[in-house]
Amino acid sequence: MPELRGHLCWDPDTASRTVHTEAVKPSAAVFLATHAPLRIRKARIQGRSLVPMDSAVTEKAVLDDFLNRKADTGTLLMPIVGDSGSGKSHLVRWVRENIPPRDKYQVIYLEKSQTSLKAVVEALLKGVEDDSLAQLRSDVRSFSVSLDDTGLARRLINALNEALAATTAKDLSGDARVLAGPKGLAAILQDPYIQAYMLAPGKFVPQLAHQLLHDRDLDAPERPVGFTTGDLPLNVQDIKQAAKISQSLLQKLLSDPVLKNAAADLLNQHLEAAVQSASKMGTGRMHEAMLQVRQAFARQGKEIILLVEDFALIQGVQRELLEALTEAATREGQLRYAPMRTLMAVTTGYFRELPETVMSRVSAATTGYVYNVDLVFGPEDNGIEQIASFVGRYLNAARIGHEVLDGLKNRPVPNRCDNCPLKAPCHESFGHTDEGFGLYPFNRPAVVRMVHSVAPADKEWAFIPRSVLSNVLRPTLVDSSAEIADGSFPSPTFKERFRTAPIDEALSTAVAEEVNTYDQTDAERHKLVLEFWGNAPTEPAEVDAGLLRAFGLRPLPSEVGWSKAPKNPTVSTATPDRPPAPTDVIPESLRRRIQSVENWAARDQPLPVDVARDIRKIVSETVIRRYPWSSPLMKEMTADEVNKAWPANSTVVSIRGAVGENLPGVDRAPITFERTARNSQFFQSLLRTKAGVAGTRAEDLRRLAWIGETKSDALTAALERHYEISDAELVTGFRASLLGAALAGRAWPGMADNDLLSAALDDGREWNRGDRKLRTTSWQQILARHMENRAPLVDKLSSSVGLSQGTGAVRMVDAARALPLIRTAAQSWTWTGHQPPPSWVRNAVMGFAGLDTCLDEQVKTLSAGLNSVRQCLPRGVGGRETIDAVRAALKESEKVGLPPNRDKKTQLNDLLSRAETAEWRTITTLEDDLDKISSSEGAESISAKVKAAARDRSESLEIIRDCLVLADEWLTGALSNAAARSDTAGDSAVQQLQSVQDEWATLIEPEDEGND
Repeated sequence: MPELRGHLCWDPDTASRTVHTEAVKPSAAVFLATHAPLRIRKARIQGRSLVPMDSAVTEKAVLDDFLNRKADTGTLLMPIVGDSGSGKSHLVRWVRENIPPRDKYQVIYLEKSQTSLKAVVEALLKGVEDDSLAQLRSDVRSFSVSLDDTGLARRLINALNEALAATTAKDLSGDARVLAGPKGLAAILQDPYIQAYMLAPGKFVPQLAHQLLHDRDLDAPERPVGFTTGDLPLNVQDIKQAAKISQSLLQKLLSDPVLKNAAADLLNQHLEAAVQSASKMGTGRMHEAMLQVRQAFARQGKEIILLVEDFALIQGVQRELLEALTEAATREGQLRYAPMRTLMAVTTGYFRELPETVMSRVSAATTGYVYNVDLVFGPEDNGIEQIASFVGRYLNAARIGHEVLDGLKNRPVPNRCDNCPLKAPCHESFGHTDEGFGLYPFNRPAVVRMVHSVAPADKEWAFIPRSVLSNVLRPTLVDSSAEIADGSFPSPTFKERFRTAPIDEALSTAVAEEVNTYDQTDAERHKLVLEFWGNAPTEPAEVDAGLLRAFGLRPLPSEVGWSKAPKNPTVSTATPDRPPAPTDVIPESLRRRIQSVENWAARDQPLPVDVARDIRKIVSETVIRRYPWSSPLMKEMTADEVNKAWPANSTVVSIRGAVGENLPGVDRAPITFERTARNSQFFQSLLRTKAGVAGTRAEDLRRLAWIGETKSDALTAALERHYEISDAELVTGFRASLLGAALAGRAWPGMADNDLLSAALDDGREWNRGDRKLRTTSWQQILARHMENRAPLVDKLSSSVGLSQGTGAVRMVDAARALPLIRTAAQSWTWTGHQPPPSWVRNAVMGFAGLDTCLDEQVKTLSAGLNSVRQCLPRGVGGRETIDAVRAALKESEKVGLPPNRDKKTQLNDLLSRAETAEWRTITTLEDDLDKISSSEGAESISAKVKAAARDRSESLEIIRDCLVLADEWLTGALSNAAARSDTAGDSAVQQLQSVQDEWATLIEPEDEGND
């Protein structure tokens, strides 16, 4: 037995040639085979509005009314009013096909494709020969072949200009009077710059010119009915290129909406005269020609039946034609003109915008009412059977094909389903119309939902036949035929084409999530079938199993659990000061919020800002509460501090399709929720939990906990990014701290890692350089500036690698993290070429840019100090020997009467006393450090320089240098004074002092160097 799955009971090419969106395209046989009764209502003309009069009427009633209604004047005008695609032309065509053949009828049929002026005139004059009519035909034909679109468009502009120039202020009222005359709107149309704008492709005048010269392609957009404010030249690129008079009027139009409307109305009032002038038809020629036609058929004893598929197509001759159509047939008791019955289709909007003179004639000739074919069903009368009947007829025609239908002549149209071997299972699963036509591949819910989906937003219950044919039937039977055949229908294209209408229930996210869980291979198709063909069921058993199999889907087992929200939630009585306990009672406000989450996933509606905000806050705070503050180890921050780095907005928790997703950085949000059924259910659980309402799913709470635990790395990254405490930034901070410690004499290259870490995390409040007098001015300035800002630097470093009790002070340092950072920082002891530091480092490194120069100056100063010492104390001379020698010299100087003066003696004795306790090894340590600078290269040389300059030499070097220099200065002076004596005792004194000097010289110039 053949299977229904993948079955095509129509040929796609045949269906394409049979199913037409326009009533004029198919043959009479196809038209009648596909005709479904229209929903027609009478409507009373009340001003420019249409007021429904009574219940629906049939096409037969319209036909009888049209052919039999008596008109006092012998002329009847019956408008068929409705929106575009509603079936107006279809009704006109149906009337044509059903007018009984009578010799007294002269039927003139104006198809909506006949938009050219030539086609309209020839159709109206057909069957009547007259010299004046022949001349009119000739003029119109000549006009049609002698002009192209561009030439006619320019003629229309010029003709409008002439017509407007002839207007006077009396023709207008109020502020609109400024538009009258040659200096009004006419001046704008005469402006070359403005003309170029209005003649550009796509503008109204070129469109009108094209349609006056050419018949319309039925697949092309309908003819615009007239000027709108959007057609005014208000968007010219450079208004200053226009003439001054044009500039002035355009400025007024731009600032005055009332004046804009008046300008568009004025253009439309003179449009017909402009068309007649541009086509050289002349005023009154069409009116006279149509009266001649009526006279000719009156002589033949005929009644004219004029059928107009689109009243807009006779644009340019509307008023004259209406005058001729409504001219009384009888004058002074004599039949002068043939009686006329005119049935014309006109869009609702165009009908309301008819000029007053036209509207008055329509009202008079219609006896006060029209027929309205807008099919708008309400919730009570949803039109399911009418929609199904319409679709069923076209499906049957598509299966039969236009060639077979054309060959039927007047025989009844067969039902293709009757001989189908799959009729029984197909009709059982997909249904059929009352006429017996099978609805496969649709069923009633699917086709109604698809009709609702393509309806205009402002008429959600509207049934527009043309839209159904072009947007539902043809795409399915033609475009989707291959997908139906290979079992991939409905595809993602279907979902994009048919969005769930607001008036239809969407497939609940609870059901959708269950489908996602159960059907791992075809979940998306399964959900589409459930929603459209299954009418969004709440239970799987509600969907026909045969229908699912036809789409290649397995029915879900009956034991699958469906999560359903309470159908009749009770409003909560909880008060703000008493939060609700877990309960089944759902507050109305919560119900609306849950529904908004449902609509977000099921209908692709935006998630409201307040709901999205609450969900983001719940998720982001969960991550914070579960953050361990130990990986990496750092001081726990306050809630305010964390929220600055991890705000509860879309940069942290992004919800696709939610309001507030336009912040910079949303695309990098660490937590992202797509628009899915699973996330909808998750969000609903979060809202229920927050409100204390029962119904939260345990799996959603587990998921929330999982997010909190697994997103700690993201929170770490956010904290590091906001507070600039990444490893690289901490290395920069540690380097800044080490260089500051080096300036203070507390750190230098080569120290142990632990010592470097201790120095880097010391705020320096107890630091004091012992050798500050040996420091250069620039060194002291940089150090002072650093020490002023060191405490915040060290505090930031400590809190970033330390652990505290709660949010208190840091009690423990994570050495496992800190030591690698300090090692990296200590690899370089220069600040030159450093990238911009984190904000918390900047104040502490002010002046560091000059650190290299400062180091060079400091090394030079220390070298000079060392040289001063070595001039008096070469290598190998001990400090004790030196002090003893100076003291001996002082003692001998007393004996020979050449002691230093009192102040110098006091100063020297003081220095000698201090030198006795000084660290004399400082001299050799400094000398060794300085020697390493010259003996190394590259980075080692820089490190040696930092070490030599940074180490604290205490006061010892300064004391020793001052003591030796002062002693040398005194001894040299004392010897000079002794040699200058002239008495006999002088020789002895000189000799004694000379022996001390020799001893001093022996000390400072030893033959062999030793160790200090």
